[in-house]
Amino acid sequence: MNDWLQRLVALESEVEYKSPPRRGEGEFCFQPGNLAVLISAPHGAAHTRHGRLKEEDDFTAGLARLCAELSGAHALYAWRKSSTDPNYYPDVPYKHALREIIRRYDIRFVLDLHGCAAYRDFGIALGSMRGESLPPDYRRLILKVLHHYGFRSGGGWLSRVDVDRTFTGGNGSRQETVTRFVSQCLGVAAVQIELNSYLRVVRRLPQASERDPFEGDPLMIERTIHLLVGLVRAVARYASIDGVIKGKPNKIVELD
Repeated sequence: MNDWLQRLVALESEVEYKSPPRRGEGEFCFQPGNLAVLISAPHGAAHTRHGRLKEEDDFTAGLARLCAELSGAHALYAWRKSSTDPNYYPDVPYKHALREIIRRYDIRFVLDLHGCAAYRDFGIALGSMRGESLPPDYRRLILKVLHHYGFRSGGGWLSRVDVDRTFTGGNGSRQETVTRFVSQCLGVAAVQIELNSYLRVVRRLPQASERDPFEGDPLMIERTIHLLVGLVRAVARYASIDGVIKGKPNKIVELD
């Protein structure tokens, strides 16, 4: 296992999918960076919708943290069980934190990470609310970066990109996704990225909700890391927002 995958497992191992926050902890954490790009992972731990516990999108929190470390982006990620669903309900703590982070750090772009099942017939699903969550130039740039790293709409299985079909990032008016909230309520470009389990799960951890053993494709996970880091940097360069924010250390900050 290479250094990146080892680091990914170490970061993910700090996430307690089904444990509520202990005294003094929050359900999610914020990791400041030095670019005005934020990587979000609202389903990094188990969460609650309509009174039912929904399992985590495992390794999305670890990926958000690792790719933020490598690229200089900020990261906001769930790491303890949530009594709400940050990607469904409005007026929840995760979205309050998003609003404050975007204001404080002048965030210009949000990349919202999610995980989909291994049986899906694509590796990556891109959701831009059918183009409503970001300007056309951003959409073209993202597709160009995906293609550069070997992911495209005509690709085979794990290299295939599903664009605004299975997961649109909007999911109807009853659900306020992070992508919808950021783009429509805060006026900041955002995109939802769904990653097949084979592109993110190095190996299923003992605390995972899903009990069956599972291992992803190491080479595809490495390629996905390269893609996410490249995507952050490309968006930052394109928008001319890659200046260092002075006095903001790259450390973990827990948020309530």
